[in-house]
Amino acid sequence: MKQEKLESILDTAKKMFARYGLQKTTLDEVARMARVAKATLYNYFENKDEVYLEVLRREIADVIKQVSLSVEQAASPVDKLRAFVQAKFRYMKYASNLLNLDREGVDKLLPKTAEIHDSLFKKEAEIIHCILDRGVNEGVFRIKDVFLTAQAIGYALKGFELNWLVQESEEKIEQYLDELMSILFYGLIHRKRS
Repeated sequence: MKQEKLESILDTAKKMFARYGLQKTTLDEVARMARVAKATLYNYFENKDEVYLEVLRREIADVIKQVSLSVEQAASPVDKLRAFVQAKFRYMKYASNLLNLDREGVDKLLPKTAEIHDSLFKKEAEIIHCILDRGVNEGVFRIKDVFLTAQAIGYALKGFELNWLVQESEEKIEQYLDELMSILFYGLIHRKRS
């Protein structure tokens, strides 16, 4: 019963934060919409900021879980990297509060949001690093510095994230991702055969 109430509170808060933002969402409204007493809410959280931070942590956990499952199902390092990129954009679309965090500015809301937001990037970079490392070991990828390359890919994807997810259709995002993967795998320079 306690877990059900907690889940109800967090599901409701997630929807309300996504719709109204941190500043306009009140715990009174969250409690009312979750159909729990406000005192019950305070049994789990000290304040609204804690609720918001937990919502962000859960969104990150969901995205990483889904991305990891997609990567695990792919066979080759090339397929794993493609699966990572596609899954990242597929599942980030549903992480409304993370996207709003990017839109509003990570450091403007709460000091701890930057730390939580950075944890998403670190987890993504670790996944990319594992994929690249496997690809290098199998002779599929030729990379001088796997760590640096994983970071570069992570930052490049992060740069596209907000604009693509908010402004583009799924079809257009797929086209962008295909082109990005082509550049990543084959480069820009046309090599003449000898």
